[in-house]
Amino acid sequence: MRAALILTWLFLPAVAQAQIAPPSTPPKNPTPVSVTVKPSLSSDYQLHEARDRIHDGRKDGTLTKKQARALRREADRDDAVARRNARDGVSYSEQREATMRGLALQSMIEGERSRPRDGRP
Repeated sequence: MRAALILTWLFLPAVAQAQIAPPSTPPKNPTPVSVTVKPSLSSDYQLHEARDRIHDGRKDGTLTKKQARALRREADRDDAVARRNARDGVSYSEQREATMRGLALQSMIEGERSRPRDGRP
């Protein structure tokens, strides 16, 4: 028992020292958080480009009249949603939704234009 007390007394300062860290001081002038804003295409520009591609596809024969009409209706729906959201200010999620709708529309247009015209899918 006496040996245990002596050993505890000898090692106690080493254990206590290991658990105490020197105080750290906060930086005097914290640096501001850097934010990178990446430019994105506006939904108006994407809708305009989509309508131009529909027109070009109809003009060069890669889109049928039915396909062009359906794609124009989709562009009109996207435009209506964008205008409805813009009435009270566009939130970040609404802006992202409009951007994704524009990208999806452009993908649909390119898909329809690249489809073979001989009736095969």
